[in-house]
Amino acid sequence: MNKLLLKNCKSLLTLKEHENDITGALQGYSLLVEGEKIKKIDVYENLKDLVDEQTKVIDCSEKTVLPGFVDPHTHLVFGGDRLDEYSAKLTMTDPEEIKKNVKIGLTGLDSTIKQTKDAGFEGLYKEALEKLNTVLLNGTTTIEIKSGYGIDKEVELTQLRVIKELRDKVPQTLIATYLGGHDWDKSMGKDAYLDFMINEVMPVVKEEDLATMADIWVEDSIFSIDQGRKYLRAAKEFGLAGTIHGDELSGIGASKMAAEEGAYSVAHLNYITEEAIDAMIENSTVGIVLPTTDYVKQYDDRLADARHFVDRGMDVAIATNINPGDYTVSMTICMDLVCKRHRLTPAEALRAASLNAAKALRLDESYGSLEEGKFADIQIWDTDDYRNVVYRHGSNFVDTVIKHGKLVVEGRKLVY
Repeated sequence: MNKLLLKNCKSLLTLKEHENDITGALQGYSLLVEGEKIKKIDVYENLKDLVDEQTKVIDCSEKTVLPGFVDPHTHLVFGGDRLDEYSAKLTMTDPEEIKKNVKIGLTGLDSTIKQTKDAGFEGLYKEALEKLNTVLLNGTTTIEIKSGYGIDKEVELTQLRVIKELRDKVPQTLIATYLGGHDWDKSMGKDAYLDFMINEVMPVVKEEDLATMADIWVEDSIFSIDQGRKYLRAAKEFGLAGTIHGDELSGIGASKMAAEEGAYSVAHLNYITEEAIDAMIENSTVGIVLPTTDYVKQYDDRLADARHFVDRGMDVAIATNINPGDYTVSMTICMDLVCKRHRLTPAEALRAASLNAAKALRLDESYGSLEEGKFADIQIWDTDDYRNVVYRHGSNFVDTVIKHGKLVVEGRKLVY
């Protein structure tokens, strides 16, 4: 059986719930991994009798040891990029002028729908594998991935099939979400497209076991409260847990509706009301703040108020939201921004990137903290103070990553 000992950790951040210090910090402790799980956390003197010649010992006396990141909201499987558009928008505001500077002549979601369709299964698989390896080097061991760039049947299913195939290739835990409601087919209209998703796509998602969650964007300009409710209820009938994009552009009550319907999480939250916060807390719906999205979209006057959410008692997670318009691969950049712009402490940001992020996927019984009996998903950082990730901007301190008890990154290189 695989055995690892992380010996004499300078700082062991367990993130265990209900500790006085929300990071669950232990100094000078060691952690023993046996098989896929954490066997024991204690001082080395109490563990040395469990160490044998088969145990790989890693000296962590100058290191920070913490849980692998959980990224609870991404659009990682997409074709191509929006580099031309992103660059043009830095100095231009006129939509037609921006399009003239984009090679394919399309922008936004239309651009990615075309490029995702053109990429096909093989292209999407190759691009997604590269992205997953990159986020692994940045410490992410569990990640949610949505469809949403087909707004049809075949491309949406292709995205989900890519995620399913990748599970046999990469070490990370991949959580697939059917985001049929990212937009709608304009030739059908919203109501007809909603019925199409429920009657034509969800049955295949269930039959092929392609996803465990379903997502829809609920805004005044996208899907209504009633349409979102119908979608979430139908998803539940197909065994898909609910989550939504909501309250990013308007305050129509999306988060409140999602909480009432038992959604695991709501992402964005820029226009959330106090009533909706109450409903989310009451129903254990996690609020996912997307710091790089608020930064890229320059929501300076309407930032998601993570400080207020935490003070109210909401479980707040952060996510990269990696997508072609916000190409973020690092959870530590999200930590940096959520501290500086959304006013969380470094400890709260770390909790948001680990245990609370696992809660957003209802995986916190197995992931998100370092506790005996949980899966050994662990990062080892080349720093003795985790707060350096929000102080030394852009630095990647990840030296070693362990997934289910196996070394997958060592010396900053992939080894799986």
